[in-house]
Amino acid sequence: MLRSINDFIFASPVQALLVWGGVAVLVILLFLREPRTLTLSKSEGGKLQISRHALHRLIEACAQQLNGVASARAEVVRKGGKFNTLIRLKIRPNAKLDAIQGYLTQEVGDIFKQNLGITEVGQIEVKVTGVIAEANTGGF
Repeated sequence: MLRSINDFIFASPVQALLVWGGVAVLVILLFLREPRTLTLSKSEGGKLQISRHALHRLIEACAQQLNGVASARAEVVRKGGKFNTLIRLKIRPNAKLDAIQGYLTQEVGDIFKQNLGITEVGQIEVKVTGVIAEANTGGF
């Protein structure tokens, strides 16, 4: 069985090139992917790291404390030496979007600079992905 698969894959030079090209792309993607943790500081006594998951949850918690925000999802990507942040929000109908965007831009910048010691803060993009209606609390 293995021999027949091998014969099929390498039946022509074009198929062999495609297989090896695919393997090369996978190896390159493995080496280029973002690390799971970010090193915030390093000294002789050790180093301080934060996981990407924890960083995302920290920003989401900041966003979810606002009155007009029903839920938040954050994504931080390092691009060009800077940390770019995308925050996707589901908001309530009474949300003040300009105030939410201004607050989140300021707070996320402060989280990076003051809490984590990261000075290379890039763009902070806020994107509204949905509106969640308020639950009825009264009768009809």
